[in-house]
Amino acid sequence: MQHQVKNDIFSSRSLWQPIIHINLPALLRRVSIVLLAAGSMTALAADNPVALDIGASDLGTALNALALNTSTVIYFDAALTKNKRTSGLQGEYPIAAALSQLLQDSSLQAKRQTDGSYRIVAAKDTEESAALPRVNVKGESMQESAYGPVRGYVARRSATATKTDTPIIETPQSISVVSRKDMDIRNVRDVGDAVSYTAGVSTGSRGETALFGGNSIKIRGFGGKGTVGSSSNEYLDGLKLSYQFNLANLDPWLFERVEVFKGPTSVLFGQTQPGGIVNSVSKRPHAGMRNQIRLGSGNFDEASAAFDLGTELKDGWRFRVAGLGLKGDTQQDHSKRERQLLAPSLRWTNDTTDLTLLMLYQRDDINASVLSVLPRAAVFSNPNGRVPLSFRVGDPGFEFWDRKTWSISYLFSHRLNEALTFRQNLRFGDNKLDSLWLYRWTFNSDQRTLDRRKYQSESDDDYLVIDNQIEWKLTTGIVKHTLLTGIDYHKYSSQSYAAGHVRGLAPSIDIFAPVYNQIISIPTNVTNDTNEGMRQIGIYLQDQVKVGDLSLLIGGRYDKAQSSSENNLNSKTTRRSDYEFTGRVGAIYNFASGFAPYASYAESFEPVSGSTFDGSPFKPMEGKQYEVGIKYQPTGTEHLITLAAFDLTQENMTTADPVNRGFSIQTGEVQTRGIELEGKFSISDNLHITAAYTYLNDEVTKSNTGNKGNRRVEIPKHSASLWANYSLTRGILSGMGVRYTGKTEGDNLNTFDVPSYTLVDLAAYYDLGQSRLRLQNWRASVNVNNLFDKYYIASCWATHSCYLGRERAVRASVEYSF
Repeated sequence: MQHQVKNDIFSSRSLWQPIIHINLPALLRRVSIVLLAAGSMTALAADNPVALDIGASDLGTALNALALNTSTVIYFDAALTKNKRTSGLQGEYPIAAALSQLLQDSSLQAKRQTDGSYRIVAAKDTEESAALPRVNVKGESMQESAYGPVRGYVARRSATATKTDTPIIETPQSISVVSRKDMDIRNVRDVGDAVSYTAGVSTGSRGETALFGGNSIKIRGFGGKGTVGSSSNEYLDGLKLSYQFNLANLDPWLFERVEVFKGPTSVLFGQTQPGGIVNSVSKRPHAGMRNQIRLGSGNFDEASAAFDLGTELKDGWRFRVAGLGLKGDTQQDHSKRERQLLAPSLRWTNDTTDLTLLMLYQRDDINASVLSVLPRAAVFSNPNGRVPLSFRVGDPGFEFWDRKTWSISYLFSHRLNEALTFRQNLRFGDNKLDSLWLYRWTFNSDQRTLDRRKYQSESDDDYLVIDNQIEWKLTTGIVKHTLLTGIDYHKYSSQSYAAGHVRGLAPSIDIFAPVYNQIISIPTNVTNDTNEGMRQIGIYLQDQVKVGDLSLLIGGRYDKAQSSSENNLNSKTTRRSDYEFTGRVGAIYNFASGFAPYASYAESFEPVSGSTFDGSPFKPMEGKQYEVGIKYQPTGTEHLITLAAFDLTQENMTTADPVNRGFSIQTGEVQTRGIELEGKFSISDNLHITAAYTYLNDEVTKSNTGNKGNRRVEIPKHSASLWANYSLTRGILSGMGVRYTGKTEGDNLNTFDVPSYTLVDLAAYYDLGQSRLRLQNWRASVNVNNLFDKYYIASCWATHSCYLGRERAVRASVEYSF
């Protein structure tokens, strides 16, 4: 076969000479493409299984990815693959079997050459020479699952919004998914980092303190720290993770994906805040697992080691274990931080049953100020200068934060027949916290001396969560139903002790010339000694109806929530019970063009502790949301664009009683209206983009405390982000992101603004197998957050206390995969 080469780039080469493929559409149309993983010394044996994860794409792109992932030479003419697509593959394949899978239904075949390379030809050309023999694939070929890895960068399926494995394009509510690849490229430090490029989400309002106590994630203006009887917004594998902020902040190395389900979610999850939830999906054993070992270092004297190892056992069993150790400082002066994490998992599957056992242990041992806030007067227009971001409110000789958390879970699914499936998911966990710290009090008139208070806190918490589900698929005429009914139960108990606080006097400190290691006694005045508990049981029913391209979602739930609090200081016990029904309805229509307009209505509830002047217990707060939007997933692409507009109201919020001073009534209300635009684009194997914009009009619509008509604190009206990563030739990948957070209110009366800020993040990766060292399966990376070391105030809140932002963080790592 003769070819006329027209492109000057290749004019001095033989057409079939191996070259490095540059994925440019203009070249694809003009020349035959020859693929070779740069720097590879030998091709892998054809019968050696290789773990592959190649998403649906055009055939030329998929062949390119196969060549690069297996260091194999693949010759083909671009004209043969033009306008041909493949559904991709995932799992362990010999190279010959992988080629057969990719070429399925393409009228093309692969012929192995005498030098071990492969040549793609039309099926008729196989008459001239023998084609590849038929190969039986050993291993599993899996389409993307809502419970497993995202194929590539753009997720297509999720279970968070429906508790069933449903395409995102058929879900009539907004949901965003952050893939493991995305988290790895950005080397995220916590869940807040993972979702920081997501529309509708605001993170980082607590500065570096979020690294210690929780992620402080707000969704559509709601979220952050929870208390007993008040829900957090973080879940793990669809089960509530915490009712207290100190149970959250698990390391993202544990997760396969992180999903943000926006809007009220009580129909499926019971008592929740109305803005939505963050549900992380644990790493689980699966076919095609790749082992990883990672060593890292960074500024603040950080050193870390992590591993993720898995193997196939006998008789349907698989094992996986993830672990991490981290040691270093924080940006605060004279601080230390350590983390240990271990998470083994075991899975057994056959044709009808899937059982996964998960265990988790994480310990955080931190010597730093966990409430490092400063008075407004200290950080705004201070005549003494600017407070360093490294300033520590507390004292290294006094403070510590020691938290241990562990849990054991199982995820069970059994298909009774083709239509009926039973699932039961359970987690039991325990959390212990021992802490001693200082925090700001009065700021003196010299505008440099800060009075402080000391505080001791201990808690021992345990929780049990179980969710039973029956999924029934049936068809009546042209109507297809996916019925889901379930009963879930939550039990949470906490023993807590605290001392110090207002009467816990501590020495003052000069914020511009701090003196540390002062003599500070442990507080003895006990302010809290409480046993608290919560129980909730909920029954829910959901029907996903599909008529042609129209998908309807209807659901309802009834909950009973009980809480108790036993005050050991005065021997007083209070109990309360709440009963609530919540509903949800939505519709989405999928046009052949890829457009999918939708509309939905959803409700939430959240219990409120306390009572009115006459002793009547407060009713639960109620959230209601109307949402309309459109999703767009062009046929044959990896792109997903979502535009959503919503009107969200929370009622029964407490506000001052105008008659009985010192008491509250439930006439408060907040309304949040907004627009979100998010796009995830997998342009090619080389270029991937995530873009997001959020407009949030937050308003207190009913209040007796003088803030009616105002915005709440820590909620920006405008925010935007853009992340792009581009793979260069010779194994180099670079990524850059920009995050903009608009100005926020500094207090509830809106007397001052916290300025907006823009941060730049950077990532760079290098495949060492393509270097002169020829280190196959080794990769080096560098990540920088806040590249230009921007000085900023993260947020301020009601008591005129402000959080300083995070300094520039630089982390380097080397990783080996096998």
